[in-house]
Amino acid sequence: MIQRSILTSWTLPLVALLLVAPSVAIEAQEEKEAKPVYDEAADASLDIANALARAKKDNKRVIVVYGGNWCGWCIKLDRVFKKGAVGRTVRYEYEVVKVDIGHFDKNLEIVEKYGADLKKNGVPFLTVLSGDGKVIANQNTGDLEEGPAHDSEKVNAFLQSKKATPQDAEKQLASALAEAKLDGRKVLVHLGAPW
Repeated sequence: MIQRSILTSWTLPLVALLLVAPSVAIEAQEEKEAKPVYDEAADASLDIANALARAKKDNKRVIVVYGGNWCGWCIKLDRVFKKGAVGRTVRYEYEVVKVDIGHFDKNLEIVEKYGADLKKNGVPFLTVLSGDGKVIANQNTGDLEEGPAHDSEKVNAFLQSKKATPQDAEKQLASALAEAKLDGRKVLVHLGAPW
């Protein structure tokens, strides 16, 4: 009887450890093998310029995400940007540019240009730009966290509050018709939605 109770007292934690350890090991291996979030060789200025051109054309905002591949919170935020309501908002309303800041020694001219205070707030840090390159908002992501992760609702609320104002379709059509009349062209109307 005594031997049996001793055996039971240590086998349950061991069984639990054996069941949990593989999933923890798999997650750690997936993180190791995951594609880096930040392209360390990217030309961030060119990436922003290209994103601004697309955003202006599509009536979107550009969101600049400063960080580095060494930053666990940066990787967590990248995952949040790809899932659920946040993922939809990002996909339909924003052009995302990830700017690698090295170890706070890279792309600092971009950080300064847009007024991102990384020294005070750390990374990840967000800058929202209009299609013409004006800063709409600078946001530390600490305010968007809840416990050990980013709060999807807080992140989505921030993104929704900074998205571009929808264009007036009637004004757009009237402008296109007036321009087409001057040039003797026709207007093609394409109806759709980002989703």
